[in-house]
Amino acid sequence: MNRLLILMFFISNLCFSQGVQGIGRPAGVLTPAQMGMSFFEVPIDGSPYMNEIFKKGKTIINGKHTSDALMRYDAYRDAIEIKNENDVARTLLRRSNIVADIDGTIYMVREYRESGENKLGYFNPLNEGYARLLKKPKKIFVQAENPENGYDKFKPAKYQDISMYYMQKGDEPAIETKLSKRKILSFLDDSSEILKQYIKKNELNMRLESDIIQLINYYNTQETNKKIL
Repeated sequence: MNRLLILMFFISNLCFSQGVQGIGRPAGVLTPAQMGMSFFEVPIDGSPYMNEIFKKGKTIINGKHTSDALMRYDAYRDAIEIKNENDVARTLLRRSNIVADIDGTIYMVREYRESGENKLGYFNPLNEGYARLLKKPKKIFVQAENPENGYDKFKPAKYQDISMYYMQKGDEPAIETKLSKRKILSFLDDSSEILKQYIKKNELNMRLESDIIQLINYYNTQETNKKIL
């Protein structure tokens, strides 16, 4: 559990009178103790990292393995941290030609659409090919909430996991999606009876990640066959 330093003010009976140029020290600057300030820590639930422990990883630049190091992914900052030989953590450059493999989980930079803008961020690719299902690991910080009455409980600050799925075709910007039949077919080819028949024949559950990947891989084979023909 992380800790966040909170500053609380307890100022009482502090009066200002005319002609006073400074309070406390000659320079007119109050110290925290003089102002009645106290510092204490409150808990934060969760972590900004997908896994706080540094894991064995490797960097791949332009498709070539370059180095091994201990790594971890910060889902709040969308950054990969690497420990160097002096045990000091640094941030890996976020470039589309740099891929990180952290304990078997691939992190690659892809362009994606968010709030009407194109951005670059880390994704976990879940399949290969022209059409891809991507998972974007992401966490947000939620402020603490004080109880409004005596019946409510104090809600501590927390890092909340809001990881989401994206779909991408070729080098087009990835688009956020939901794991549903309507969303996936709409992105791939809503009018394709072949895909609908494949779903029915194989009894695919279009809310399961594995079944959606199976459909996308089938779609990729169909696209490849079209290009060959």
